[in-house]
Amino acid sequence: MCRLFNIIAESSPDRAATASVGFEAFLDPVSIVLCTAGLCVLVIWLFWFGGFRALQKAPLRRHRGWFLFWPASVLFVWLFAMAAVQMGVTAIFDSHPQSFQESITYPANAILETVFITAMLIIAQRAFARRLRGFGLNLNHLKFDVSMAVIHLLAVFPLILAGLWITLTLGRLLKGPEFTLEMHQSLGLLTDAGIGLQTLIAVFAVLIVPVFEELLFRGFLQTSLRSVSGKPWVAIVLTSLFFSVLHPPTHIPALFMLSCGLGYAYERSGSLFRPILMHVFFNGFSVAVTVMLAR
Repeated sequence: MCRLFNIIAESSPDRAATASVGFEAFLDPVSIVLCTAGLCVLVIWLFWFGGFRALQKAPLRRHRGWFLFWPASVLFVWLFAMAAVQMGVTAIFDSHPQSFQESITYPANAILETVFITAMLIIAQRAFARRLRGFGLNLNHLKFDVSMAVIHLLAVFPLILAGLWITLTLGRLLKGPEFTLEMHQSLGLLTDAGIGLQTLIAVFAVLIVPVFEELLFRGFLQTSLRSVSGKPWVAIVLTSLFFSVLHPPTHIPALFMLSCGLGYAYERSGSLFRPILMHVFFNGFSVAVTVMLAR
């Protein structure tokens, strides 16, 4: 199970991997236990809590009409800024090793995404009827969201594994039996860098990335798509497609499943803290597993 989570850890930029996994990784006892527990939660959700119909009465998040302009704008500017940072670091430090370039890229990306988080909170504060509470950031719900985030993440775990299984199966059908799921080379800086940079990488992956991505994809994009379509599941699926295609191709099925779970949690509860916490727990476990595998 550790190897499976390390496949889609989000703790470093994407690049070639030195390790890979095949079908044997799915037979890990911990994976089997978690998958069985998650399937039980899914069955309970399907038969006792309405399943897909549970979102039929999910309330809309009331906001000013001009808010619909911002998701695409923020997404475009963010992608452009990330590309500019990467190209700038590569151009300026071209003669330096890859590890040194990444030691510059991580702090730059952390600062960049922190600026975007601040900007999105300011926009949401002005756009929503009840300000940040109307956006889904109500501190009164935080305690309950912690426990529910664990349950939601457990429920989506079998779907994530199914996405990885589909990728591996299709890969071997199309590219031959030698195809394996690549794992991120996410330990390079965590094991070799100084304590300061190691801490920054962990904070970036476990806190900054989940908060930024949930504000952008769930809070901004999914809210806008639901306002236009009027249908929660349409907004969830479209948002999940956008979210997953921005990651490595072999991770798309698994991250699409994860994103659907995040989107459902947002619509079901109306709280943006719930998908943020799910994302934090997922990335935190991925980083912890990455460290374990390095030892």
